[in-house]
Amino acid sequence: MKSISIRFCLLFCLASCAEEDTTEMVELVTSTGHRFQIDVYEFPNKAGSEPTYSVDLADAQAACEKKGKRLCTSTEWRRACAGPEGARRYSYGDQYIPRICHTEVDKASGHSSMLDPAGLIVASGAYADCKTDEGIHDLNGNLEEWVLDSWRGIGGMLEGGAFYTHHEYTDCTGQYSRQPDYRLVADQPVSSAGFRCCVSETPPSEEDISADANTRIEAAQRLNSTAPYQTDNEVEISPGLFMDRFEYPNQAGEFPIRAIQWTEANEKCTAAGKRLCSAAEWEQACGGSQRNTMPYGEHYMAGACPVYLDAPTPSGSHPACASDLGVYDLVGGLWEWTSTPLDAEALRAQGLSFGDQSYWHKDPDSKGSQSQTESLREIRGGSWYVEEKKGLCRPDEGYPAAPEGVPFPDVGFRCCRGQAKKVPQTTSKSPESCPSGLVLSGGVCISKMEFPGELGTIPRGNLNWQDAQEQCQTQGLRVCTSTEWTRACEGAEERRWPYGDVYEPQRCFVLEDDASTETSARPSGSMADCTSADGVFDMSGNLWEWTEDTNGQGVLRGGGWNFSAGMNQCRAQATPDLTTREAQFGVRCCTEPIPKR
Repeated sequence: MKSISIRFCLLFCLASCAEEDTTEMVELVTSTGHRFQIDVYEFPNKAGSEPTYSVDLADAQAACEKKGKRLCTSTEWRRACAGPEGARRYSYGDQYIPRICHTEVDKASGHSSMLDPAGLIVASGAYADCKTDEGIHDLNGNLEEWVLDSWRGIGGMLEGGAFYTHHEYTDCTGQYSRQPDYRLVADQPVSSAGFRCCVSETPPSEEDISADANTRIEAAQRLNSTAPYQTDNEVEISPGLFMDRFEYPNQAGEFPIRAIQWTEANEKCTAAGKRLCSAAEWEQACGGSQRNTMPYGEHYMAGACPVYLDAPTPSGSHPACASDLGVYDLVGGLWEWTSTPLDAEALRAQGLSFGDQSYWHKDPDSKGSQSQTESLREIRGGSWYVEEKKGLCRPDEGYPAAPEGVPFPDVGFRCCRGQAKKVPQTTSKSPESCPSGLVLSGGVCISKMEFPGELGTIPRGNLNWQDAQEQCQTQGLRVCTSTEWTRACEGAEERRWPYGDVYEPQRCFVLEDDASTETSARPSGSMADCTSADGVFDMSGNLWEWTEDTNGQGVLRGGGWNFSAGMNQCRAQATPDLTTREAQFGVRCCTEPIPKR
């Protein structure tokens, strides 16, 4: 959660901790012979004390310097975690052991954006067996840890995962935090981030800091196929529009090209007389004629697509992962560049940092400050590494985009050709009507406003699942199903946000100041332009809204006022404990339409 108090506590701790130096460190040697010392515990490096959290990169660096130390490099951190041969996946061994480290803390709120670390992190050393053979504690879980790294050119990176992170992603590899959709800005405090310090005879050089990033890119590029590009191996996904059957070089049995910048991918398609596909075209090909959630259908099938694997696979190695149009590996394999831009610089110019969605690079004239944004392009589909919930034809969590000029080990591309021909749309007047205050949308009557549905009234928050059902019943209505809610938000055009496919800052109510302590929704209808195609208000932002999922249980939709800007999409969802009440939890109601006589 966004909070001034967390920031204040951090600054107080940094000042006080500087007076109480702790020197317990372990000496290690990397495979190249580099000798260094690393703190046994997360800062302030004291067993039994709560580690410092909600830290940005500069804070971490400054705190280490006050101790006469420095921030560790990613190579040093990885040597400490993975062992002298780099063979350990976790600090304590090769295989995951449940509850040995502080990970996978249950999120009663249902979404990591609604987690406040206070009370959820544990004291350093509390998990006594979460340590390396050399006695270094808490490298996996509890807090993510800042390190020096040239990844994305922002000067630092996070290692080891946090208290809420899935155990697969808290390992020593750093693979998770280096996924292209992992959101990070170095000059914004990360609520779940801490750090530990290192010491060596000589400070790390730029080559030392960039070594880990370079190794990752080079290892990925060694997998790239050298087979020629197959121009004609394509599928017509709609009249006049063609898409490559496989990821470039468009050949079954070949490892697709990865670790390539957007500009290079664009040039390769252009050289072949084609172009990169747009995000909308990509989603159309993936969902097929039925607009499925996965290429093969609506319900997840383990092993169908190349996701959640231990290593990359060649194109076409998962034949079940084909859309009904015959396009392969749209989900899994590699993330894929699209031609669709995300103008982060324009958003910044409007005073919006885009939450934790901005990417920054260093301005050479600003002495290391991060003052410029880099152009972003949307990516789709997930890679072999991602968990199944990210392997979707249309994202329902986050805003997958990556900076044009950065190659990522798990991002590739495919090409498109031609333009889809527009099909005339016919409309017919509905023979049904709705009660007052509700509108007809997708065959159901849905409240125009969040409960209690009154224009100019602040909608009701602090509702759990049972509360939501009871409140709708008081009006003779019911909670909307997730399908009904999503259809009303997206409209017939299946928009990304209720108003369109391009995020517009300040159109819906989302906090844009991380220091804000605002704790209430805006009155219903006060954001006059935050409407769906059918005139439903505030389906993005303001309050999370309870809906009924296909299993009959409650699930939240649409995001609240304290959600990162741009994340409040129609398909955004959270699955809290059904008894949880939060200020941001509200509801809107539905009922069946009234036939006209």
